[in-house]
Amino acid sequence: MERRDSLKSVAFVEGKPWLSPIIAPAYTADAGFLVSGGMIYSFRVNRNDTISQRSTLPATIFYSSKGNFGIRTFLKTFWLEDKFRFNTNLTIRDKDNNYYGKGFDQIESTYKSDTTTLYHETTASADIDFIYQIRPSLFVGFKLKPSFANTKNFAEPVENDPYRSQFDDKYFLNGLGGQVAYDTRDVVVNAWSGIFLNFSALFYDNIFGSKYDFQQYEFDTRYYKTLTRPGNVLAFRFYTRSTYGDVPITELSDFSGGKNLRGYLMGHYRDNTTAFALSEWRYTFLKKNGKLSKSGMVAWVGGGSIGPDVVGLTKWLPNAGIGYRFELQPRMNVCVDFGVGRDSQGVYFNFTEAF
Repeated sequence: MERRDSLKSVAFVEGKPWLSPIIAPAYTADAGFLVSGGMIYSFRVNRNDTISQRSTLPATIFYSSKGNFGIRTFLKTFWLEDKFRFNTNLTIRDKDNNYYGKGFDQIESTYKSDTTTLYHETTASADIDFIYQIRPSLFVGFKLKPSFANTKNFAEPVENDPYRSQFDDKYFLNGLGGQVAYDTRDVVVNAWSGIFLNFSALFYDNIFGSKYDFQQYEFDTRYYKTLTRPGNVLAFRFYTRSTYGDVPITELSDFSGGKNLRGYLMGHYRDNTTAFALSEWRYTFLKKNGKLSKSGMVAWVGGGSIGPDVVGLTKWLPNAGIGYRFELQPRMNVCVDFGVGRDSQGVYFNFTEAF
């Protein structure tokens, strides 16, 4: 272990790549027990570029006791002394899911069971960003998001649902758009200080090869503050997403997931618009010599809402949880979180922080 840590330190000083693999169990209410394997691969695009942060490629693959399968990657790269960033989030899932309806009223009057809410979905999407720094900390760029969905084996109420039945069971979508970001975070994948503001718009249209025409708008704001010492951090996030037009059920807004409100079932609460807020305390333990150890913990509280539009976000649901952190690479953690929602909970395994 000491030899590997020494080699890792040399690799980071010299700008060389480094790979950290890991396997861990997890549990979510929708997938059941699962085994996740993954890695963090970090590197410098140009070893002589000491201004840009290290680029990262966290990736996970999982298989669950309910037969669910998934692959997720979150590539973040930094080029030309951080003048240019290229990021890609790739997600592939094959799983049973549940559709409770669209909007609080229908969702809360729908009972979950194999004969009322169950269906199967296979989805694949790539969320691709190209952004360029036009002023210190200010970036502009464009987005591309192709995706594919195949939904089948519907329970009868889902098959006959008035909203869902407007759309085909299988479809390809392709969105093009732009974004503006302001970013002063010290380290993107695990910030101890700084703010992040991002506004993006995506337009799905037949001209781009999309089966359905709709628009998506996102606003993401984050704030990080170091408290008494490095490794003792408060982090805040507010996020909202709105869609307008012919939006199939796989593209409706919801606040669940390992990077959002951990503890809620995937796709349980869906509508055209969602918003959520999180406040998280992150604490890295100290060694006896006063230096930072590789272990830490987090605790968070928050809440989320859905509605037909921003004005309709009137009912909010609570969220809270705790988690353990272990540093695989400098400022790059493997994360195990236990989150609780109003009527569900789950254990989540991720690389790098939720936000």
